[in-house]
Amino acid sequence: MSLSTKIAAILTVLILSLTAIGAAVQNRVFGHIFSSIESEEAGLELLRVQSALDAEIDACARSARRVATHDHTRTFAAEPSGREDFRAENMSTAALRGDDLDLLYVCSMRGDVLGGTILDPVTRERTQLSRDFPGGRLAPEHPAFAGRGSLPRGMITTARGPMLVGTARIQEPGAEAPIGFVIAGRFLSGGLSKRIADRTQTDSTVVHIGADRAGLPADMADVVDEVTSSAAPVQRVIEGGDTLAIYGTFDDIQRRPVFLVRARLDRRISAAGATALASGALADATLGIAILLALLFILNAVVVKPIGALTHHAVETGRSENFRARFRSDRSDEIGTLGSAFDEMMGKLEEARAQVVDTARAAGMSEIATGILHNVGNVLNSVNISATLVSQRVDELCVDDLQRLSEVLAENIDDLSTFLAEDPRGQHLQPFLSALVVELGEEQASIRSEVDSLTSGIDHICELIKSQQDIAKGNQLVEPTDFAERFDEALRITQPAEGEDGALVVVRRFEEIPEVAADRHKVLQILVNLVQNARQAMDGRPGTHELTLEIARAGDGRVRVAVADTGHGIAAAELVRVFHMGVTTRAEGHGFGLHSAANAATEMGGRLWAESEGPGRGARFVLELPIRAEGSESASGPSNRGVEAR
Repeated sequence: MSLSTKIAAILTVLILSLTAIGAAVQNRVFGHIFSSIESEEAGLELLRVQSALDAEIDACARSARRVATHDHTRTFAAEPSGREDFRAENMSTAALRGDDLDLLYVCSMRGDVLGGTILDPVTRERTQLSRDFPGGRLAPEHPAFAGRGSLPRGMITTARGPMLVGTARIQEPGAEAPIGFVIAGRFLSGGLSKRIADRTQTDSTVVHIGADRAGLPADMADVVDEVTSSAAPVQRVIEGGDTLAIYGTFDDIQRRPVFLVRARLDRRISAAGATALASGALADATLGIAILLALLFILNAVVVKPIGALTHHAVETGRSENFRARFRSDRSDEIGTLGSAFDEMMGKLEEARAQVVDTARAAGMSEIATGILHNVGNVLNSVNISATLVSQRVDELCVDDLQRLSEVLAENIDDLSTFLAEDPRGQHLQPFLSALVVELGEEQASIRSEVDSLTSGIDHICELIKSQQDIAKGNQLVEPTDFAERFDEALRITQPAEGEDGALVVVRRFEEIPEVAADRHKVLQILVNLVQNARQAMDGRPGTHELTLEIARAGDGRVRVAVADTGHGIAAAELVRVFHMGVTTRAEGHGFGLHSAANAATEMGGRLWAESEGPGRGARFVLELPIRAEGSESASGPSNRGVEAR
């Protein structure tokens, strides 16, 4: 992921997180404020309904006072009989409708009903409420009875529903004692309910809380217990959350909370608050996006783009290894300082690289020379052995016998024929000469063999020295190579000076393989190091030693050559390290042989590796080479001897 993408992702997450947190805080804080305002508004709605009920009760009381203070009412209360004109004028259906009353009773102070009319709240026609307002006499315990000195006013439960009533005394001017009282009432239904709703702009309902609550609306039945047990109003959200209902009680005429009042209002405040909060969140998001885009533009121009340019410069410098290229920034900030420091570092790196190249060239030439000297040392060991054997063979020549023969012939030179025919010594001269010729021939052949070996070793030394020049020039001499002959040559070169080890058994496992085109001297160099390493690994170990030489096809046009020993073995952790420069397990070793062998295998397009089952279980070194080296035109054909010998 690029730096600009990371910065964009981080800023986007940051802005979105801040926007979400801000929206959550606003919803929690301001949403609660809107809910509180709405709750207060609901409480005010309930108060308005209750105040409207009180106002209607006051209106009933005023109507009662108006009728009670009329002269015709005092006359009627004093002498009710025969006053049909009063009844027609004040208690007719039309009169009550005109006064917007549903009940008008004129009673004596004892409660006798002097006259009264009740209208049905729906039909607005005369009706009766015998149980609630009997036509004969009101009992003293009747809630609207005003004969006890007080003027009851309030709400009464009737068979036709709640009724608002007010009372007034009928009293003669100047008299101390009233002569009766007037009851005026209105049913809380029909036109009155609509008038209250219009006045308060509230959907309100008033019901009586009776023992049987089956007739209550479902929502009012659910909260009636809570409302009657709490001094504060109770609020509920109903109708899918769009309406808020508040419930409270209203006292009857006897100051008992037996009426349940419900006021409902649309949740306009919450809706407006939600809209405002959503608009605020949208504004915050828009502002956040604008800030994000501005930050991305600024960061891209000020930070990301210059860093990208510096990064591209660094990558191109590393890819092309052109340490002379410079960033050359004219900025004075941290990025400019970084670019200048990078240019300065590249300058120092260029100088260091030149020094390293010189050092590496010297070290490489030293390593090549060391490897060649190591291999020359191995060959010189063979040359030294051959020279010693030649010296021994020369010392063992039959020179003394020839000298004695010469002396005998000199003594008898005057009569040589008689000496050869009659002297016993002369008679043995011919057999002696024949035996001497045979012995001298054998010595000559032995000396010639050792001289050939000596010559081969010297030639190999010359080739090793010449290979340093070939390596420097990158040349590689590819020619048909017989691995069986190279093995024999490696065995001869690595033979100890004191002679072949009698406890050593050499096992040859050679398969027939096509003729291999390879650098013969490099192959010999590798095999000499492997055989020498195997001999040294078995030195000092008791019992018979077994050196196994293998030649086999490896598939895919490759040949595999292996040297296995029964020596001290190699630990698993050391199987790779044995090819490192300077790594050796012998006190007199230098760690050059296997390292140079591995390098030679790589130069020929092959590989060299070690195998071992662990310390004390011997080791096996495997060389794998292509059968035909790149660019070789040698013909294929069987060349190695397919034999197994001990």
